[in-house]
Amino acid sequence: MEEMLMEIINDGEKIVLLDGTTWMINPGDLPTVCTWLPTSSIKIHKLNTNDMFSYKLTNLSIDVSAYAMKLE
Repeated sequence: MEEMLMEIINDGEKIVLLDGTTWMINPGDLPTVCTWLPTSSIKIHKLNTNDMFSYKLTNLSIDVSAYAMKLE
């Protein structure tokens, strides 16, 4: 699935996508996500894991990924 990044909250702690979903970013990935730009295309990939951050979000504009937890 692919969505557009709309908002970055608290220096990358959370992001909001065009579909209205909010995602909490893995703390180790905050330095990466805080550099992402709104309107970037984000690919969402559900990982087959029981970890808290069980989604991989890839910024297709720069081919960089971060792990996240879906909040809404």
